[in-house]
Amino acid sequence: MVWGIIGAMQSEVALLLSHMSEKKEETVSGLTYHSGKLQGKDVVVCCSEIGKVNAAMCAQTMVLKYGVGCLINTGVAGCTCPDLTVLDLVLSRDLVFHDYSWELMEKYHPHTSSLPGDPALIELAEKALVKMGERNFKHKLGRIATGDIFVEEEALRNSIIERTHPDCVEMEGASIALVAYSNGLPCLVIRCMSDNANGDAGMSFDTFQGIAADNSAKLLLTMLELA
Repeated sequence: MVWGIIGAMQSEVALLLSHMSEKKEETVSGLTYHSGKLQGKDVVVCCSEIGKVNAAMCAQTMVLKYGVGCLINTGVAGCTCPDLTVLDLVLSRDLVFHDYSWELMEKYHPHTSSLPGDPALIELAEKALVKMGERNFKHKLGRIATGDIFVEEEALRNSIIERTHPDCVEMEGASIALVAYSNGLPCLVIRCMSDNANGDAGMSFDTFQGIAADNSAKLLLTMLELA
């Protein structure tokens, strides 16, 4: 199986690319896809750039051109739940959009407003967390809400929480999960908290996003080791 791995920013894929062997690069529709091996597994890694459209385009290219057997989205997010904080981690129990009508999603394709994380990939991630041993973050299985905005205003944060009840917010995960769902592929989104999606989000993101991105990537490397 080829693992399709997507990060929205270079910092979210940098650690993975540094560990790849037999690496080949190809540019498709403006994005660079890195094929090779990670922990002995066949992978394709791409920085999709930010936002829902870029993420979906990247994911579908991985499916159609590279024949991936699963999609993993690794990276950072803003925390919206009281039991986690910066540098803690969320595994996608499910994913939703916070800026698109759930009624329309249920009426038209994909005919669901909640996109599930894959149970087998969740189990593998939890085993990898155990193998990692002592670490500087907590984790939970939770809901991830996606939208085309960096959330840093309290009013918007509160509105998203009231409407969608997420554990974190970000800008790509549900789009990748929708592509996986549409193609019958397992998917998992891994998100480490870079900020609390509030008035301090910009400063916190600048300070912690590199560490948070590496935390997500280290978990994924351990998953590949165990797979």
